Amino acid sequence: MKRIAVIALALCLLFLCGCTKANETPATTYGQNTPGATEPTPAPTTEPTEPPVLYRHPLTGEPLEQPYTGRPVSVVINNLKKCLPQYGISDADMMYEVETEGGITRFLAVYSDLNDVKKIGPVRSLRTFFTSIAESYDSPTIHCGGSVKGLKGMHDINNKLSDWEHIDQRFNGKYFYRDTERRKQGYAYEHTLFTTGEDLIKAIADKKLGATSNTEVSYGLQFADEVSLTGEAASTVTVTFTGKKTSTFKLDTATGLYEASQYKKDHVDGGTGEVMAYRNVLVIQTPQKREHDGAYTRSYYTLTGKGEGYFACDGKIVPIQWSRKSVSDPFSYSLTDGTPVTLGVGKSYVAVIGVSGSAGVSYK
Repeated sequence: MKRIAVIALALCLLFLCGCTKANETPATTYGQNTPGATEPTPAPTTEPTEPPVLYRHPLTGEPLEQPYTGRPVSVVINNLKKCLPQYGISDADMMYEVETEGGITRFLAVYSDLNDVKKIGPVRSLRTFFTSIAESYDSPTIHCGGSVKGLKGMHDINNKLSDWEHIDQRFNGKYFYRDTERRKQGYAYEHTLFTTGEDLIKAIADKKLGATSNTEVSYGLQFADEVSLTGEAASTVTVTFTGKKTSTFKLDTATGLYEASQYKKDHVDGGTGEVMAYRNVLVIQTPQKREHDGAYTRSYYTLTGKGEGYFACDGKIVPIQWSRKSVSDPFSYSLTDGTPVTLGVGKSYVAVIGVSGSAGVSYK
């Protein structure tokens, strides 16, 4: 009986084991489409973030991999209608326009890098205010002659600087050349003087003016990719100088840049065919005086102290205040409540105009 009972018990155990295996849930296999398998919980993902901007270009605000330690160079550019087109102007990081005398204006083109700049000009003569502006960037001034006071290094009516750095074509002709083809085309002699980035780099080295700074360069300007102004709409901005010469800037909504025109035509770089375009349009309003300078009556501007002006960016315009402690200091810009102006990343146009007379700013 005991032997039969043991056999019966063994059969029962075998039966139970077989039932269990038949109903057993299959083992989970990760990474395969096994029916009934439990998928692993995916690891949380994070959106890639842009690395922080450690360095910015001091004139344009563009991001840099290392600090800018260069030294800008400023060139006086002729702007008479009869001298157009100009060359190399689209390579400038900042462009200043000022009325000189007789209702005509000239540019001071400020370059942070001359390495890839080809033909530059036509180069023209210096005025005191151009030296003053260039000094705000610790920048050598490139020119051909100048007014009597301008050549003495007098920056404006109230300020003088005895030691200023410049390269005058009259005494450094090998770094400049005359465009003979222009002469054949009927351009006046004064509209044919040009230089190149390569020539100016060599001139600065030969004159031991210094092309770099020992520390990161800053001019106190703030930049942002997006600028939010609470001012009035300004898709078109027109600057009128004494003498009624105008420069107009029309916003291209596709690029976000103000395209420039003057003399009823697009303002074009003859070397590239590009229409001059700026992210920022700034206007400095300051007392403008006229004084005898040699045989001529010249314009002089107060470019230190404080004053008012305008700032346009991304289709908006606001009144601003400008300030500058001395001729060796850069210009500072603030909103009327004292908040520092934030410029849009990109190139800037700056007009210096008088506070009275026909000079002014209009927009729509």
